[in-house]
Amino acid sequence: MKHIILNTLLILSLTTTVNAQKVKQVVKGWTAYSQTVDVSSFEELSFRVSVNIKANVNNKSSNAALWVRVDKKDGSSGFFQNDAYSTKVTKTWEAYTIKGKINKEASLLYFGAFCQNNGQFYFDDFKVEIQDTNGKWKSIIIDNPSFETALTETNWQEGISKYKIEQAKHFTIARVDTEAVTGNYALKITGKDIIGNNSNGKYVTVNGVTLYYETYGEGEPLLMLHGNGQSISAFLNQVELFSKTYKVILLDSRGRGNSTYNNAVELTYTLQAEDTKLLLDALQLKSVNILGWSDGGIIGLILAINHPDRVNKLVAMGANINPQGLKRLNEMLTNIANMEKENNPEKKLGLDLIKLMAYYPKLEYKALSAIKAKTLIIAGDHDVIKNVHTVKMFEAIPNGRLAIMPSETHWMPQQNPELFNTIVLDFLKK
Repeated sequence: MKHIILNTLLILSLTTTVNAQKVKQVVKGWTAYSQTVDVSSFEELSFRVSVNIKANVNNKSSNAALWVRVDKKDGSSGFFQNDAYSTKVTKTWEAYTIKGKINKEASLLYFGAFCQNNGQFYFDDFKVEIQDTNGKWKSIIIDNPSFETALTETNWQEGISKYKIEQAKHFTIARVDTEAVTGNYALKITGKDIIGNNSNGKYVTVNGVTLYYETYGEGEPLLMLHGNGQSISAFLNQVELFSKTYKVILLDSRGRGNSTYNNAVELTYTLQAEDTKLLLDALQLKSVNILGWSDGGIIGLILAINHPDRVNKLVAMGANINPQGLKRLNEMLTNIANMEKENNPEKKLGLDLIKLMAYYPKLEYKALSAIKAKTLIIAGDHDVIKNVHTVKMFEAIPNGRLAIMPSETHWMPQQNPELFNTIVLDFLKK
């Protein structure tokens, strides 16, 4: 019998939401410090946002970057670019720029600092410019662009607008007077004690790349697979709790975190599923439970289709089986065209990651009938995946369960971990 997890979880969701409002800290492996400007009068004009960045880090997976997004008047998102996987900052100040075009019906432009994992990250001299109809670049006034005055939440704030957070637990944000490019102050964001760079980390070479993984706890193996722009640290809210019952294995997918990348091979979900299978071979694991989030859920589904004997139970959060399941496919295709036109070799991985989402996977619903594992398909009702797509996936899996959570987003494992963890643990233990 097919099962839809609904009534009990609706009550849990409402209860958890009320309690979550009192929590000011969020546990995650990244943070952002952002500002907005009104661009409603600049529709279809070109823009550029620039900043100086440097970082002191001791591992490959830590990085800092500039990010920009345009939101439309109807609440949807237009242009978006985060250079975290397109550029690598150094220990010396360098200028970074994102260029694009203000979308039609645009409302606000969000921009700011992005940091991930452990390290000391510095930012100075933000600038936003618009190119007028005569081709001249003109600066827009922004608040405290060089951090010469005290940090306030008048405009700058931690978070990324609609996903605003109060504070990322493992990060501190401050202005410092010893690292400035110009003036006397700069912004310093420090990340500390984040999983993904710990002493128990190991490497295995498979499929032409070297994959990094960490293990925690003892018991039945549970493999956690992160999303497109993430790394091991995506599961900061899960690893401590789940490792009390399971042997948790956390994997950096190729090109992400501390794992290497092969530019000569097209990045696909099938390729990454084969990476995962070979990792299991290397660890001599015949069968594992899998918790996959976003792209990690897709990889888990493909592994369960192609190697059904290797997957015991599967949880796929915010996954899809073809690009038509995405709500923002057109924006992704526009970003791909812009990045290909720019033709910056340093942004090859970032471009490949967007192409991965926009072009793959290429599965039909009937392919899911090959899955033997007991499978939980879970998503927020405000997910980046269309609800109808999620439901059809559930219907196609013989031993499937479905949980579409009221008022939750694609980021439920981070934004509402208490509810997410309860659902997943309950499923895995039955």
